[in-house]
Amino acid sequence: MPTSQEGVKLDVTILGSSDAFCSGGHPHATYLVETRQAIFLVDCGPTVLLALKRQAVDTASIDFVVISHMHGDHFAGLPFLLLEYIWERPRTRPLLVLGPRGIRDRVWALMHALYPDIIPDTLAFTLEFIELEPERPATIADVEIYPVRVPHQDEDVSLAVRFMAGGKQLLYSGDSPWDDRFINLARGVDLFLCECTAYDEPMGRHIQWTTLKPLLPRLECRRLVLIHLGREMRAHCAELGVECAIEGLKIRC
Repeated sequence: MPTSQEGVKLDVTILGSSDAFCSGGHPHATYLVETRQAIFLVDCGPTVLLALKRQAVDTASIDFVVISHMHGDHFAGLPFLLLEYIWERPRTRPLLVLGPRGIRDRVWALMHALYPDIIPDTLAFTLEFIELEPERPATIADVEIYPVRVPHQDEDVSLAVRFMAGGKQLLYSGDSPWDDRFINLARGVDLFLCECTAYDEPMGRHIQWTTLKPLLPRLECRRLVLIHLGREMRAHCAELGVECAIEGLKIRC
């Protein structure tokens, strides 16, 4: 693990910043993270291949994928990523997918619905799954992954995830209404990617700007970027005084 500041790397590229509706013509939630030892995706929406190729990211470079929850706009790009690795960029090294409990069965059920001829035995590479248990850290390469359950779904598990590599930290809210635990989770992190789907319309399962705004002084993160932006939020971004995600934005933590 790097021991000097020169050896530290935690870079984030916004590949997709929209809500489920691709509001404003923006791709679904997908974020590329690069450390000294790994390149990985945080969430993998249906537009993942479009988003990767628009930013000239080599799809073969991805080591693993972290899924926050199993709503379609966050994980339904996985079948298309697998297709990429079967035909466009043939893959032989393993691909690891980390996500909430049930991730393996849900991914293969989706794959069966979309491309029933593709089964695990047809892959030339090993597709591995790890279930993330809330508040139980996992480590992949030089990345420490700390998942926390958030109240976005009742039965299925939705996760916010804090990532640490070489002393640098990224907090990803996933999808969630406001949760006061974000205040502690964000304290001292280099970057907080915080969902803010709605402007002033209560959505129940998501954060709205009018809820988040008075809480901003309590967020002691070094940089805050709003993500998962709905139509009205996107229309108001220029006047908020807070950074809003846009595809192609590269952030060096």
